[in-house]
Amino acid sequence: MDLCVVILSLACVGLHPVKAFSGGRGFGNTPKNNAFISFDRFRSSCPEDINAIRKFEPSLIKDDTTNEDVWVAVYRSNNNLPNVFVRDAFFDSMKTSTTVQKGDSETIFSASTSATNGVVVSSNVSKGADKPVAVARLTKSSDLKGVSIIDSMRCTLKKEDVNSDCDGGSEHTEAIGVCIDELVLSFLQRCVSDKNVKFEGGIRFRGTLVSGNILKDRGFREVNTLSSDMHSHESDYMASLMKYAERSTSTAKNPGCRERALKIVSYLGRLDRFDELSSTTNEDDKKEDDFDPWASVKKYI
Repeated sequence: MDLCVVILSLACVGLHPVKAFSGGRGFGNTPKNNAFISFDRFRSSCPEDINAIRKFEPSLIKDDTTNEDVWVAVYRSNNNLPNVFVRDAFFDSMKTSTTVQKGDSETIFSASTSATNGVVVSSNVSKGADKPVAVARLTKSSDLKGVSIIDSMRCTLKKEDVNSDCDGGSEHTEAIGVCIDELVLSFLQRCVSDKNVKFEGGIRFRGTLVSGNILKDRGFREVNTLSSDMHSHESDYMASLMKYAERSTSTAKNPGCRERALKIVSYLGRLDRFDELSSTTNEDDKKEDDFDPWASVKKYI
């Protein structure tokens, strides 16, 4: 009886019972025009265990990795249809079969092992959902106190696969966006607990053509001067507050996206706005005044 009432209610508002609960093309072969974006394609884990990052790409774990680094990993959620996981497992197998480490060009192994053995590292296909599709790291700057850098960002999803139902226009941009949001949230938690850490200019990022647009949608500003860490974007308090406030109320975003944006707005609201806006980078400028970006090539001129 309850099922009949639900179906009749959907029919009254002009929604097909199946289409009403569709989650978008990213979840499988569903219609293009969906009534609601009710589910999350991805789930995140932050901070993530270093073993999960090693499972994604062993080469990301380098000698400069410290216990203070914050890693984030993005996985496909269980809301995706089984054929999505099968497709990911297929592409992962293709990558494994054509990748050889440490110059071994004659023998390709498909065994799960460490990178130091000189063989291919592959994941168990039956556990494809447990392998991240995107990872990133938030690490403290070695040159500037109170400044952190987002780096080691990787994503296995193709940026060319456009999907208007995804946040940013593709699964690639949505997964990268989840990484950025989680690391911004982690940095804001540090700002709240440590008054010496400022959000204004506190996060730096070396962006690309794709990630640059994602950062812009989240209030990051482009830098005007070249610095020693070669970053292209940095956090902006007022712009991020406005952008994330818009994202938290947008009905075109999935629930997870709105929830993360709302948490970020909440943490931004806890910061002293006048203290953030009055914080200057004079100390940083003094350290970088003597930096010559052409020093490495002057000896060839």
